[in-house]
Amino acid sequence: METDFLISKKEQFKKLISYGQSPWLDNISRCLIDSGELERLVENGVITGITSNPSIFEKSINSGKCGYPELIKKLSSEKLDSFAIYDTITREDIKKAAEILLPVFEKTGGNDGFVSIEVPPNIATNIETSINEAQRIFALINKKNVLIKIPATKEGIEIIPILLSKGINVNVTLMFSVNHYIQVANAYIKGLKKALENGIDLKNIHSVASIFISRIDTMVDKQLDELIKNTADPSKKEKITNLLGKAGVANSKIIFKKYSDIFAHSNEIENQRSSFAPLKTKGANIQRLLWASTSTKNPSYYDLKYVEPLIGKNTINTLPDETILHIAEHGNLLPETASKDLDYSMKVNEELLGIGIDLNKVGEKLQLDGVKSFEDSYEKLLKSIENI
Repeated sequence: METDFLISKKEQFKKLISYGQSPWLDNISRCLIDSGELERLVENGVITGITSNPSIFEKSINSGKCGYPELIKKLSSEKLDSFAIYDTITREDIKKAAEILLPVFEKTGGNDGFVSIEVPPNIATNIETSINEAQRIFALINKKNVLIKIPATKEGIEIIPILLSKGINVNVTLMFSVNHYIQVANAYIKGLKKALENGIDLKNIHSVASIFISRIDTMVDKQLDELIKNTADPSKKEKITNLLGKAGVANSKIIFKKYSDIFAHSNEIENQRSSFAPLKTKGANIQRLLWASTSTKNPSYYDLKYVEPLIGKNTINTLPDETILHIAEHGNLLPETASKDLDYSMKVNEELLGIGIDLNKVGEKLQLDGVKSFEDSYEKLLKSIENI
């Protein structure tokens, strides 16, 4: 990571923060922590949080660097199995990162400075096991600025309010659609109500809702390319072509409007009579909206395609290393871009529906693929640990 260069461009990130958006790093490794790089980036305001997932840990631990092989051998000699080794390493890394980010958490009154860790993906469909595992991880790390990642699956929607009702912070992940977002917002409010009944101080409960963006364009563009190939009418072909690369940002702006209605304006959530407003008077925090999967997968698209149009108050953008560098180099950062062009975004959604592409259905497929991808990375990592 080009730490010195990023620090030299720290005003770019301070500008983003001044607009209400937090830059979080979508990466973690012991190298970054032990070298002092993470601490320098945090102290200079380049990043204000970190996310992790099984794929990130698989790449970091399998890199053969950062002392991971030596640590794995040491833990193995203590008769720990591959899961226990994985569990020990990931919790230690997250705990160290949380300690580095704690000053941000305290300075912002608990609004920022979080580190996220996911429950093992192979138990994601088991509600009781996931709840127990989330409680165990949260208690062992024992840092108030840690978020437990739970996917927004059918089972996850049941798990989220239970964890929140126990005072456990949650990062809801693998969200792709408006339907996902509404379900998650409802689950958050349900959890807050239960927490209040349980006598838990709502101001100590934190949550973010993570919307994945670039993967939507990747899938929708493939469908559009197929339609273009099979369309003879030039005007129809042009209309379809004009939709390429539009779905991800349009979908996100529509979700941002839902988020603003629920939390910023305290309107009622669909199909739910009570709103967030009464809970806010009891000290409840907004469930911040987080943009994930914000690196540009298509090399022909602008490298900050999923950053510049999605800046808004009380939002987060989780950034891989290269996207952070692009922001530093040439980011054109303007306030409140996430709330602009909503009519156009709605039009894009309607035109996609008109040619048979339903973004809610796309989201369901992407969520299934995402769960499978994390499971594969997790299993690959466990096998690698066994072979060291």
